[in-house]
Amino acid sequence: MNLAFDDIGDGKTVVLLHAFPLSRAMWKPQIAALTSERCRLIIPDLRGFGETHDFSDINSMEDMSGDVAGLLDALKIERAVIIGLSMGGYVAFEFLKLLPEKIAALVFCDTHAGNDSEVTRSSRFELIEKIQKEGADVLIDELLPKLISEDTKENKKELVESLEEMFRAADAKAAIAALRGMAQRADNNHLLERISVPTQLIFGEEDKVTNLEMAYKMRDRIPNASLSVIESAGHYSNLEQPERFNSVLTNFIKTIEI
Repeated sequence: MNLAFDDIGDGKTVVLLHAFPLSRAMWKPQIAALTSERCRLIIPDLRGFGETHDFSDINSMEDMSGDVAGLLDALKIERAVIIGLSMGGYVAFEFLKLLPEKIAALVFCDTHAGNDSEVTRSSRFELIEKIQKEGADVLIDELLPKLISEDTKENKKELVESLEEMFRAADAKAAIAALRGMAQRADNNHLLERISVPTQLIFGEEDKVTNLEMAYKMRDRIPNASLSVIESAGHYSNLEQPERFNSVLTNFIKTIEI
């Protein structure tokens, strides 16, 4: 699997894994802040998204993590800070199982370690049926309103329009493949107590999908983990409140030695 990716800057290697159904473009608000801290950013489009056009019928989180591992091998990167938001966090958990020795630190953003509940799994397959009938545009009405905060809806019309464009750009079949992959993903809660690298959690205060209850449970189970809650942000905390998000992220990365 050849992933489209950006390789920006020099210094500590930081890998940024994007959310569903977005692409590496979602990390643009973080690039200047991280490169100014002497970070080398590796930002891939996961299979089926953005400019990575290859994908399978089921895009499993394990396969996506294997793709990222292959990219790091090709770039001869020995260790990196792994950052994942939402689906990117699910991929990061699989990478933790696959190649823990390559991880210098972890940042989990608006994500969780568990697998889908029966209700969530059923809702994914209902969404798949709607995409099959109506195309990827259905994601805008069915999913986007649940993912962003009320502040974003009311005061950040340009961001809402930008997110709508990114949703509209998603390949319908690739979105379905990723939904299937998320629906069948493993429960990785057993990994939490075993995490031995510095770990930062960043969650939007108004995230309705991966809520603060999940965030606090993860923080309490991961040794020495820190949790930062971003006010007036929903599930896409890095886009909704980029300055606050970047402050937490850069302060954490300053403490990491690679």
